[in-house]
Amino acid sequence: MRDDLRLMAILAHPDDESLGCGFCLAHYASQGVHVSLVMGTRGERGWGGAPDDFPGLEVLGTIREKELRCAADCLGIEEITFLDYIDGDLDKANPQDAIRKISHAIRRVKPQVVLTFDPAGAYGHPDHIAIAQYAVAAIVAAADVHYADAQDLAPHTVQKTYYMLDTD
Repeated sequence: MRDDLRLMAILAHPDDESLGCGFCLAHYASQGVHVSLVMGTRGERGWGGAPDDFPGLEVLGTIREKELRCAADCLGIEEITFLDYIDGDLDKANPQDAIRKISHAIRRVKPQVVLTFDPAGAYGHPDHIAIAQYAVAAIVAAADVHYADAQDLAPHTVQKTYYMLDTD
């Protein structure tokens, strides 16, 4: 394991890691890079079944979290941090709170590389746009020696940020 090399993906919903950048995460994990994931929501509103069969936000969130953990095992993701926002409401979160949570994760994990959505949210999804904005702001905050909201962890500068985008 190359714990000196760390990659962090900061995404909105369970399945973003697999559908959008799973190949990249799996590749670097297979090369010994420590791969972590910051997940904005548990995908509580991502129901594709009949409306009458919707199990509710909490139950679906639990199901989707289990699916994410299985996907993470397959992809080689070593740790997942949930921000605990509700799917579909990420763009309504308190920005300072979201930035604080993400910058704390960045300072704790110390990734050299962060992967998140592009500013347009790949295809315009409001949660994707929000997590991209929070992630970029948190990268700046995590490096700022005067930013005090990251629970007394030392500042950390991310060397590279890559955007996941829709190429259709």
